[in-house]
Amino acid sequence: MKVHASFAYGDRKVLDNVQFEARRGELLAIIGPNGAGKSTLLKCIAGVLKPEGKVIVDGVDVTPMKPMERACFVSYVPQSSLPEFNFTVEEFVEMGTYFTRGDTKNALRRVGMWNRRKESILELSGGEYQLVLVARALAQGGRVLLLDEPTSHLDVNHALRIMELVRGLKEDKIVVAVLHDLNLALRYADRILILVSGRKVWEGMNEELTPDILERVYGVRMEFVNGSLGRAVVASPDMPNL
Repeated sequence: MKVHASFAYGDRKVLDNVQFEARRGELLAIIGPNGAGKSTLLKCIAGVLKPEGKVIVDGVDVTPMKPMERACFVSYVPQSSLPEFNFTVEEFVEMGTYFTRGDTKNALRRVGMWNRRKESILELSGGEYQLVLVARALAQGGRVLLLDEPTSHLDVNHALRIMELVRGLKEDKIVVAVLHDLNLALRYADRILILVSGRKVWEGMNEELTPDILERVYGVRMEFVNGSLGRAVVASPDMPNL
């Protein structure tokens, strides 16, 4: 997938000529401070917002497509919100297949929720509901999977479960995730893109990311520590003189 996008709300520019590529076989994490334009970028790719530019998936420009056409190319998991209606898990996931006639059963099996398909989504925990949101996107069958902060408000157990699931999807799909947790990005992403004030300020492989880059982005001292689970970032409460 090749993305070249700008977007503005009236006179306020939110994305300024953001360009990048995302490929199958790798998980691309988008990070950056609050208000950087991360969620807006995903909405532009998904077609929720209409950007200036192009989104090319497997050689096809999906930007001008109608929702029914675009649904075959791009699946989108927004930031989690509380369910409002008493659908069963299966009914909720089937909504993702409306345009594409996707596979609800396989999607629920993949996230480990098939045996609970007849339960109400109102009875699920936050982590379980997030799994169902991912299942709905998988049932849609898009070639690109976009996830906007898929671990927000989840405990450590469910956050890791979601990220393990997401990492396992990258061989079949182009996977792009906005992540708030830097340590999850370091642990699971193959490549990282950093946005600041609507502009791409850095892009590279996970192992190329350095503490000084993060210091410039977030305005606090950073250092990496190595443990049995890999690299982790530690932030100091002392503000540097930037």
